[in-house]
Amino acid sequence: MKHIHFIVNPIAGKADGAVSEAMLLDFFASDASTIAFKESKYPGHATQLAKEAMESGADVVVACGGDGTINEVASCLVHSKVKLGIVPIGSGNGLAESLKIPRNVQKALDVIQHQSSQKIDVALVNGKPFFSNMGIGFDAKVISHYNASGHRRMWSYFKAFLKSLRSFSKESTMRVQMNGKSIKTQPFMFFVSNSKIMGYDISLTRMASLQDGLLDVVIIDNVCKTQILFMGLLVVLRLNRFLKKMQYYKTKELKIAFEDRKPGHLMQTDGELHKLVEREVHVKIAQGALNVLCPA
Repeated sequence: MKHIHFIVNPIAGKADGAVSEAMLLDFFASDASTIAFKESKYPGHATQLAKEAMESGADVVVACGGDGTINEVASCLVHSKVKLGIVPIGSGNGLAESLKIPRNVQKALDVIQHQSSQKIDVALVNGKPFFSNMGIGFDAKVISHYNASGHRRMWSYFKAFLKSLRSFSKESTMRVQMNGKSIKTQPFMFFVSNSKIMGYDISLTRMASLQDGLLDVVIIDNVCKTQILFMGLLVVLRLNRFLKKMQYYKTKELKIAFEDRKPGHLMQTDGELHKLVEREVHVKIAQGALNVLCPA
């Protein structure tokens, strides 16, 4: 008998009651599975609920929400035998898209029901897991404006992009060490990805893999506002090969050191915003550290 625990973010992008306890009990009625249902109430609550699920003997913990909810739940499951399930009812759903998990709730539940799993890599920034991507610079500013908008739709991302562009400034000078080399940059964007898709099928790293044991790193600097708009258009149109200003690397780990002493540099991980306390950032990969239910 399988013990499946569902953790639902009720305010995720398109939740609107999309996943309810009654619906789950009906869907899994013919299975030899026990179903538990909990809703997260505040930031970090999904992590607490996931820990409680593991302590009670869960075989599968299902995150119902977007990349932020998935991050909170999956962070507890790294290096464990408990499998992660995903029902993507958030706004971006980048990790789910990379794993080809359907956005349709019923089809996503079919994936969980069939119990086909694979191990994927987990990235860690200063010891804290992320599963899709992290960024310092422009994308973190976009997330900041997006969160402040209070809305969870693609149009909100676009408005946050334009607002960030109006107040555009380069990030502080950083020294990056990876692959035995040292790179000095003052980037418009510094982006590290573990998966292909950022969300809404938008990607800077379509060559990335969740199972290659490598991080995909994008550095963009020396750009003006007009170039940023043009680059954004190319990304939306999937014409990344024409992004001449983009430096692309693959590495197992990297270290970042800010040369200024300004506190509170903005960083996003899996779409969640953080203010860095540290002046140094260490990012590395843990290969095959998470079991995920996904289409075979």
